[in-house]
Amino acid sequence: MNIIKRILFLVAVLGLAACEQANIVAPSNNSVATEKPLNFAIAFTGSVAPSDLAIQLNTVDVTDLFTVTDLTANADGALLADHVFSGRNIFRVKGYNQIKQVVFYYDTEGPMIHILDTDRDAMTITGYVSDPGGVESVTLDGVAVELGAGNSFETAFTDQPFNTFVAVDGFGQTNTTEFARGDNEFVGISARLNQGGFDFLISVLENELNGADFQGIVSGIGNIPLINTFGLFNLNLQITDFNFDNIDIDLVVLDNERLDTDIYVDNFIFGINLNGTIGFLIPYSSGGTLQFDEVDLGTDLLLDIVGADLDINLSGTQINHTFPNIDFTNTNGILNIFDSITSAIVAVLAPLFENLFIDILEQIIIPIVSDFIKDIPITLQLVTLDDGETLNIRALPFFLDSKENGVSVDLGTRIWAPEPPAGIPGAPGSLYVEGDTPTMGATTPDGEPFHFGASISSNVINQALFAAHEAGVTTMDISPGFYANATPAGIAVYTPSDSEIDEADQIGMRIEPASAPYIKLMPADGAAGVFAWYDVKLTFDLYKAEWGEYRTIFGVTFNLEVPFEVNSTEDGFLSIGIEQLPTIYISQTDASGMILIPPGFINSTLDFFMPAVMPRLAEKLKVVPLPRIYEHTLYMRDFWIAGSGNNNLSLAGDLIPVSVTAAAPAPTTNVAGVETADVTVAVESVDTAGVVSSSAVTVNNGEVTIDIDGVNPNPSLGLLEYRFRVDGGGWSVWKRRSEIHLSRLLAGEHNVEICSRTPLLKRELSCPVVNFTTEVAVAAAE
Repeated sequence: MNIIKRILFLVAVLGLAACEQANIVAPSNNSVATEKPLNFAIAFTGSVAPSDLAIQLNTVDVTDLFTVTDLTANADGALLADHVFSGRNIFRVKGYNQIKQVVFYYDTEGPMIHILDTDRDAMTITGYVSDPGGVESVTLDGVAVELGAGNSFETAFTDQPFNTFVAVDGFGQTNTTEFARGDNEFVGISARLNQGGFDFLISVLENELNGADFQGIVSGIGNIPLINTFGLFNLNLQITDFNFDNIDIDLVVLDNERLDTDIYVDNFIFGINLNGTIGFLIPYSSGGTLQFDEVDLGTDLLLDIVGADLDINLSGTQINHTFPNIDFTNTNGILNIFDSITSAIVAVLAPLFENLFIDILEQIIIPIVSDFIKDIPITLQLVTLDDGETLNIRALPFFLDSKENGVSVDLGTRIWAPEPPAGIPGAPGSLYVEGDTPTMGATTPDGEPFHFGASISSNVINQALFAAHEAGVTTMDISPGFYANATPAGIAVYTPSDSEIDEADQIGMRIEPASAPYIKLMPADGAAGVFAWYDVKLTFDLYKAEWGEYRTIFGVTFNLEVPFEVNSTEDGFLSIGIEQLPTIYISQTDASGMILIPPGFINSTLDFFMPAVMPRLAEKLKVVPLPRIYEHTLYMRDFWIAGSGNNNLSLAGDLIPVSVTAAAPAPTTNVAGVETADVTVAVESVDTAGVVSSSAVTVNNGEVTIDIDGVNPNPSLGLLEYRFRVDGGGWSVWKRRSEIHLSRLLAGEHNVEICSRTPLLKRELSCPVVNFTTEVAVAAAE
C-alpha cells in the first residue's frame, strides 16, 4: 500500500510539474501594429517563478529588464524599445525547462515585393507581395497590378532601364521598390588617394632614379654646337654620362588636378667630351666634367582622363642650378678662348637641362606614376573556382578632381554575367536605391587621416550580387563533400531516435534561390548592414541502398536576414563576412516525401546548416572590386556608411607596399583556452498517425568558445587581426578579436583553423588548429 501511495504521489507531482508553464501574455502572437508594444508580460502557472527563467527579444537577452514575481514577469515597452525592429520580431521565454515564443510585427513600411521569375521573351514578371498589415494596392511603372491568391501576381512589364513597383498596405504605408536592368552603368565607386598615399610614391621614385641607367637618355642627346668662329674655332660638346650624389623628390597634390613635382639633386656631374677643330684644320678633343653643387627641377604632373583611362602629362617645367665648375683634361690651344667656351657652355645649359629632365620625366617618372595609379581603372573577367561561373567587371574613370591634398577618381561601374546558365530564375534587375556616391575627403568622419580609400554604392554591391545569382554562384549543393558532417550521424543532434533515416544513408541538399541576395546598409556598431536572401528553397534528399537513388524527403522555402561585416581582400575585392546566426522565416514547406518528417526537423535543418552555408556563400561572393594601387595593398582601418539615404559603404586605410609585406616578420596565434558547453536541443518526433511529440537531447560540446591572443612583431603599428574557418569551410573576414564563439554544431569531429596577420599584412606562416568532438550524450524522456 505504501508503495502504491508513493507512486500515486510521484504521478501527482509530475502532473503538477508538467502543468507549470511560462506563458506569454503580451504581445500576442502574430499581432501587427504601427507602434512598438507598450508592455511585455509573462504569466507563470507554477507557485514560484521558474529558476531557469531566460527572456529573449530577437537575439538579445533582456531578462534583467523584467520585474519578476512568483506569478509574473513584466517590462515596460520603453525599456525594450531599442531591441524592437521594423518588421518581424520574436519574443521568447524559457521557463520550467520549456520554451515559448510569439512573433509580432512592428509595421513601419509598405509591402515587400518578391520576384520569383522574369520571362524576357514573354515580357512577364511573376511574384507575390507580403505585408503583415495586408496589401491594398500595387502598381508597376504606374500600371495597376492584379493580385491573386496569397497576393501573388503575374504581370506584363516594359523592358526599360528601371522598373518601379509601388505598393500600399492596410495602414496606408507605401513602399517603392526599384529594379535596375543588368546593363545599367552606375556612378558607383569613388576612389581617393590622399597625400599620405603619394608619399609612398616618393620613395619609389627616389629609389628608381638613384639606381637608374641613364645611358639611353645620354646617347639621345648627341652633339651640341658650342663655338664656330668662321672655321677658326669649331667646337662641339657631347655628354658622355652623368651622375649625382643624392636625389630628393617632393610631390604635393594641388587643387587643379596637378601634382607639384620638385626634384632636388646634389653634386650633379656631367661627363663631357669637347671635340672639333682649332686654327681651321687642327683636330681637337678633350674630356672633362661639368659639376653643379645643386640642381632644382620643378614641374607639374597634369592628371586627366583620356579614353576612360587615367593620363599624365607635363606642364610648366622650370630648372634652376648653381654656376657650373668646368674642368677639361686638355686645354692646349684653347686657353685664349676658354672664357668664350665657358660662356657658350653656360648658354646651352638651360635647353640641355630642360631636354634632359623632360626625358627623365617622360621615360622614368611618368611611367612609374602611371603604374602607381594604373590599377584604379578595372576591367577583368572573374571566374569562380567551383563550377566555372563567369562574371565581367568594369569600373572605368569618368571624373577626376583634386582638393584637400588628395586626388579623387569617380568610376562608372557595371558587373554582369556574360553567359548565365539555363534554369536560373530571372529578375527585372538588381535592387536599386536612389542616391549619389559621395567623393571622399582627406579624413574619416572621426577626423582620422588615411592613405587610400573608396566609397562603394549599395547599387554596385547589389548589381554584383545579382550578377552572381544569374551566373549560378548562389545555387549550391550540400553534401559530405561540401560539409563533412552532412551525414545521418551529423544530424543526430536533432533527429529523433525512431527516425527512418539510418546511419548508412546518404544526405544531399540543394539550395535553389528564386531571387538574388541583396544588402541593406545601415549605420551600426560592428556591422555594415543586413544581408538579405529571400525566397530560397532548400531541398533535402536522401539516398538509401534499397532505393538505389536519391529521393526528396522535404522542401522548404525561407527568407533569411543576417548582419554582415566588411574588409578588403589582399587581391583587391570587398570581403563580406557573416559570423552571426541568421534570422530565418519559413514561408512554405512541402513534407510530402518518402519519409514522414515533423516540422521541428525541417526547422532544425535550417537552424544547423545555414550558419555553415553562409560563410561559404560570403566567400564565393568576392565579386565587388576595389580600386587598387600598383604593388600596394589596402589595409582597412575604418569603414562607415555615407551618402544620401545611407546608400554607400566607405572604406579607408593604409597603403602597404607588397615588398614591405614580404620582408616583414610573421605573427603567431596563441590559443589561450577552449571552453566547451553542453546544450539541450528540442527534438520532434511524429508517429504513423501524424501526431507530433517533443523530447530533448543533451549535446556534449554543442557550443564552443575559443580564447585567442598572439605574438605581434609590430605592436607599435597596431593590433593583430584574426580570421578563422570551421571544418574547412569559408574564411571569416580579418578583424581584431579576442575570442571565437561557435554554436549550432552538428555531431562529429570539428576543426577550427585560426590565423593572424599584422598591420603590415604579414600572415602567420603556420596557423594553429583547434579540434573537438560534438556528440549526443543523453536523450531525455518525452
